[in-house]
Amino acid sequence: MFTNAQEFSAFGQAQFDKAVRLSSIMLASAERLTNLQLEIARKVMAENAETVKQLTGIKDPKSFAEFQAGLVQPNLDKTLATAREVYDATVAAQTELTSFVEEQVAETNKQVLEALDRLAKHAPAGSESAVQVLKNLVSSGSAAFESASKTAKKVGSDFAEASVEAAETSAKAAGAAVSRARKTATPAA
Repeated sequence: MFTNAQEFSAFGQAQFDKAVRLSSIMLASAERLTNLQLEIARKVMAENAETVKQLTGIKDPKSFAEFQAGLVQPNLDKTLATAREVYDATVAAQTELTSFVEEQVAETNKQVLEALDRLAKHAPAGSESAVQVLKNLVSSGSAAFESASKTAKKVGSDFAEASVEAAETSAKAAGAAVSRARKTATPAA
């Protein structure tokens, strides 16, 4: 595989660089998600403090019921916004990792084809067709991987977007139902 120490050293350095890059991708993704969690925790603490402050000012049951009913839609909206932020951070991490894997597969395929070319140069006469068959197999496998990867990305993206949209639609419908229930309950109070 290696004809001299320089090739071996270059290979080792390339593998080290890949490991560092993968580690960087993973750490950046973890950092994004951790920062998002901290930001969400800060917001929730501030909102809870404000809610408690508002609760202390409530003097009668009717005001309490109105206050409680008024919390539903904003909380649904905040939950959906948070879910969207987490989804976006996760998709960014997945995209970076997928890109890294695709690059590694492409590089490996290139190396295999180069090795087959070297093999063909030193192979006995008449073995060219066997080497060409191997090259075709590698190329076909590469094309199949690329096609499957693109399809998986498309299906995964479409599914995730549809799920987020369905959640948003359900939350809006729930919020509308709460608003209608509040309006019909208010005259009776």
